[in-house]
Amino acid sequence: SLAGVLQALDEERQRSRTLEARLDALAGGAVPAGAPAATQPAAVHEDQVRAVLDRVIKERASTTPARPASSAIARRQSMSGALAGGAAGAKGTWSVGLLDLLGMAPGRDGEGGRASAAADMQARVRGTPRAVGTPGGPRPSSIIPPPNDALSGLQAAARAIQAHFTAAGDLAGPEALKLGNDANNKEVAVLVRGQLCTALSRVMLHGFKSFKLIGRYHIWDFVQSASDAVHERHKDSEQSEYTDAEQSLTRAVVQVNDHEGMASNPNIKFRSFVCQGLNDRLLHEWVRVLTCDEQTMVKFYETWAYVRASENALKMVMSTMEPLKELPFRLSLDYEITRWDL
Repeated sequence: SLAGVLQALDEERQRSRTLEARLDALAGGAVPAGAPAATQPAAVHEDQVRAVLDRVIKERASTTPARPASSAIARRQSMSGALAGGAAGAKGTWSVGLLDLLGMAPGRDGEGGRASAAADMQARVRGTPRAVGTPGGPRPSSIIPPPNDALSGLQAAARAIQAHFTAAGDLAGPEALKLGNDANNKEVAVLVRGQLCTALSRVMLHGFKSFKLIGRYHIWDFVQSASDAVHERHKDSEQSEYTDAEQSLTRAVVQVNDHEGMASNPNIKFRSFVCQGLNDRLLHEWVRVLTCDEQTMVKFYETWAYVRASENALKMVMSTMEPLKELPFRLSLDYEITRWDL
């Protein structure tokens, strides 16, 4: 402790004064017995302080029994070491995904998972990629499933919406139009905004880099960047015509951003964006448009993220939502702003 160190320094000063008094006596100086050798305290040199500190540390180590560090302490020590080791050489910024903080990232179970998490952080800080096939590294022949089986949640939400419309029988009839209109049917609003949007966001948040140098990224930031990438891609290439999905997606982003009531709430923006995709019957195609730009994906997603790990993962998400294109949705973008009973 600090008090112990100060006490040891005082003892060292007393020894120095005693030695000086003895030297003065041997040299013939008239120093009365018991009197201090000098009126000013002896200077404490760096080597003296270091010697005292070393002695205090050794004494405390010899008297304090060693305790096994818990797994949480070991993990914090590993993370601190990674930051200290990589801070000098890191040229960019590192980010920890939201699922990392929640403990939902792949390979994080048990002690081996905790060691893998520390190794992953070391690799991100130092800028060195993990080797393929090592614990916590990318797996070339397998897909890392979403946390807590989020894909099954998305599939269940899609089936619940389909079951909601089965009561109408004829999907082209007036009864089906009523079931898909959230102005007349509250249940469809709950199924879409409460269940489908939540399940879809959980899939898309797998491996999402939510933290940045200042502030944090929201999933809507990714949607906005993907939309901007569509415009840049057409501007820089000879391809002048947008596909139906690209045109629909970029128009929906503009509509959502132009709505004053959503300016400060990215959660409502994302849910309204999904609703517009259902209205246009192109939500399943939007998934491919959002994930086709490699630069945007690298910026917002880890290499092991579900939407980035494999082409089959995207196909599974798209096939889950593709049946919804047959349903007649009439969902308002400002439902959560004008209504408070969702």
